[in-house]
Amino acid sequence: MPNQDNLPRALVVLCHPNRSGFNQAVAEAAAKALGATHMVDFIDLYQEDFNPVLPADELPRKFTFDETTQRYNALIKAAEVYVFVHPDWWGGPPALLKGFIDRVFRPGVAYEFEGYEFLSKKKTALLEGKRAFVFTTTDYPRPAKEEDPSALIWKRNVFGYCGISDAQVHTFYDTYSSTYEARHQWITGVAAKLS
Repeated sequence: MPNQDNLPRALVVLCHPNRSGFNQAVAEAAAKALGATHMVDFIDLYQEDFNPVLPADELPRKFTFDETTQRYNALIKAAEVYVFVHPDWWGGPPALLKGFIDRVFRPGVAYEFEGYEFLSKKKTALLEGKRAFVFTTTDYPRPAKEEDPSALIWKRNVFGYCGISDAQVHTFYDTYSSTYEARHQWITGVAAKLS
């Protein structure tokens, strides 16, 4: 077995209140697949009872006093690969995951504004060269042409802003009426999507 200390790190973030559902199974499959080549950290935002609300006094500074957010910041910095698993709620991730992005993908962690005080500053992306995967579930049928709204949010607004160009969003459509066999096939296909 390889020395875990020498392996690159991967971070799997799950955001779904059901601890025994399809999203949980997808996140566990991703963690297992990455575990063959990476040291995997796993965050279950509902289980950890993360506070997604960005306090007003935390906004202007590059530092948080919240120990959970500090731990998540360290995991973001350390990881080479990110995997997010969540349901599509109203065309985007749940509020809890949105709050995670708000608080954790912060200046000094995911991007930075550089320049002299009182002059215009240049944004520098801090996550360049890293890879990201999103697995999202929705009850909507597969659209004919347009890209999934969640894919646009993740690829352009989150990963693109932070410098991650190697990003994939995989959506499992029409999950409510899908069969057990279809869901099982989706779960077993997670490892191939990560490779």
